[in-house]
Amino acid sequence: MLSDIGGLISSVWFKRGWTLQELLAPRTMLFFTQDWSLYRDNSSNHKGDSAILGELEQATGITLRHLTDFHPGVDDARSRLQWASTRCTTRPEDIAYSLLGVFNLHIPVLYGESAENALGRLLAEVISKSGDTSILDWVGQSSEFHSCFPATITPYQSLPDLTTPPSTRTICTPSLQSVREMHQELSDLPLAKFANFRLILPCIVHRLEAMTLTQADTSTVTHVHQIQAVGLAPIDIALSERLENAAKRVPYILIRPWHPNLLHPAVDTDDASTHQWLTRLEQPFSALLLKELPHKEYRRVASSCHIIARPRDSAGVLKGKVNTLTIV
Repeated sequence: MLSDIGGLISSVWFKRGWTLQELLAPRTMLFFTQDWSLYRDNSSNHKGDSAILGELEQATGITLRHLTDFHPGVDDARSRLQWASTRCTTRPEDIAYSLLGVFNLHIPVLYGESAENALGRLLAEVISKSGDTSILDWVGQSSEFHSCFPATITPYQSLPDLTTPPSTRTICTPSLQSVREMHQELSDLPLAKFANFRLILPCIVHRLEAMTLTQADTSTVTHVHQIQAVGLAPIDIALSERLENAAKRVPYILIRPWHPNLLHPAVDTDDASTHQWLTRLEQPFSALLLKELPHKEYRRVASSCHIIARPRDSAGVLKGKVNTLTIV
């Protein structure tokens, strides 16, 4: 029920968790004002009205394509989480359950569990069904369910800004053979999956060579470190914990989570495509910081800002090691 013209933007209906699927599912909708008059005096399908669709897009952050032709599924999972990130539910755990229809997933509904646990089970199912590593792009507090998942859905409101200031870069052209070898290694990687509270994550690994604590703010419990990883330009990152130096080596790595959609199919046969693919890998990427644990397992170190890593040059890309890690 809307108050007046333009009321879509401020309507509480767009802040409730369960109304997200009510908005997406129908192909035909009519909105009414508080006195039961048709919104904008329009009796035709409001999802066919460009002006109302523009208001809906502004109010929800959902693209016109999904508003008019929505299909449940796990594709573009990061966007689906973003749609729900500003919504709330009376029962906290419902913020996860209300998305089951949006993702077309089935997990047990366990009223009484924490919202953190319910969200963790949902995200585990999303990544297991899709291998979509974009759901790992968030900033804030880690969940007790798993270190790679956020404690709440709100961190999905913002996406990382992958633009970086211009810099002087060394021009280095590695051999096409070495590029193709890396491409083949990446082609052989499995999709990401989640099982037994462990995330099995294909990635490109850049081991930390050095790290320096540059700022510590006790009032906000923020520690700013400058870190240097193999093949990457130096990065400043803000963390809630202070990184520890081990006696023999730095027990941390930066990783680029991997998904097959980052591959280029023509690399093996076409020199121009090989260079094009390598240039793509030279672009800034959203990285995860992991701490090495016993038994060849890792834990994500959550940051209070997006970690945007940038290879030093083409050779820096190839200095990363292709691997599949187990993260708890």
